[in-house]
Amino acid sequence: MKKRTPRLVLTTLLCVVALAAAACGSDKSSNEAGSPAKTTSTAAGGTSVEGCGQRASTDPADTSVGRKVARCDPGAPAPKPLPQMTTIRVASAFRLEFNSPLLLADTLGELQKENLKMDFINLKFSDAVPQLANGSVDVAVGGIEVALFNAGHAGLPVKATLANYFPPHAGDYKVAQTGLWCRRDAFTTPDKPKLKEIEKLKLASSVGAGSVSFYYTTQEIIRQGVKDFSLKGANIQSIPSVDTVPALENKAIDCGIILDPLWTQLANNPKYFLAASQTPGEPLGIYAYGKRLLVDHPEIGDAFARAYIRTVNTYYDGNYHANPKVMAEIAKVTAQPVAALTKVDSLVMDWEFRKGTTTRVQQYLIDVGVITGYDTPVPEDKVVDRSFYQRAVGAA
Repeated sequence: MKKRTPRLVLTTLLCVVALAAAACGSDKSSNEAGSPAKTTSTAAGGTSVEGCGQRASTDPADTSVGRKVARCDPGAPAPKPLPQMTTIRVASAFRLEFNSPLLLADTLGELQKENLKMDFINLKFSDAVPQLANGSVDVAVGGIEVALFNAGHAGLPVKATLANYFPPHAGDYKVAQTGLWCRRDAFTTPDKPKLKEIEKLKLASSVGAGSVSFYYTTQEIIRQGVKDFSLKGANIQSIPSVDTVPALENKAIDCGIILDPLWTQLANNPKYFLAASQTPGEPLGIYAYGKRLLVDHPEIGDAFARAYIRTVNTYYDGNYHANPKVMAEIAKVTAQPVAALTKVDSLVMDWEFRKGTTTRVQQYLIDVGVITGYDTPVPEDKVVDRSFYQRAVGAA
């Protein structure tokens, strides 16, 4: 009997793999409502993922106002369950609307479809970073902030892998929204506050001076015409988000970063005004992965990314505030009444990172003296890993 040559064996094996891949790719999945995912084109030249076509990936350099965010069909990307139920440890100091896709991924079963069980840990991002690095925490919710950059500078296995949202009216000061809110009576001319005076006032955010909120504060105040504005040496305190409004009311601070929907308590009160919104079209919050998902078991990181992205596509596309089921779930997980949540517009949920955001934020923090251990921003690839969401939607 004639022996097969190595080339023939290799060709046969490749054919078998190709046929197996084709068979796997022929399976169709449906979303929770039973509507099949329809799009089959490839996102950004990657591997085809059913329900995620060209619109599932956008140009990371696009920071234009009103830009369209990446989306797949509802129910996509389809689950690819892990071989066995796996617990994933997720740290966050928040249960607010901006991170509610994480919470709904759990309560509405999207994590379970991937054979993931979430262990939610109430822990702020800076405290979670060491645990991300040693593998005792898997995912942490935070901002693009000092703790992330310090980890990147030290070469720790901690990277931002999924973004979260941006406000739909960022940069429009005719619309009340999340951002830096101030007491008018803290200014020398309360009726026409001079934004330059903010440099000398008492400020607060949940993170403190290292918050990305003060990056966007600076960018937006400069954009409003105060060209030489700087928060170098500013008096910035760390106050929990839920306590910032009372701190303003009690005059413990002059200005504070107020998140959705907490700023609605101030919106109709003439004693307060919005001094700076978030930068338009630029997500500044993150889901960071640690050692276990980045190094040891990236397949778990892929499963989490699919569940998160599928939750956004299924429940958060467009005006999700008009969906009673979704709002009832958000109200449940945030302990906020639907009536309060719907006083504001739906957020624009966005899992992609913009090119250069981490560099711009670091440069701001270096300039104001918050980062002192180095004077050149850590390269983006040391603090951001886009591969998980790119694989999930077929862009890689």
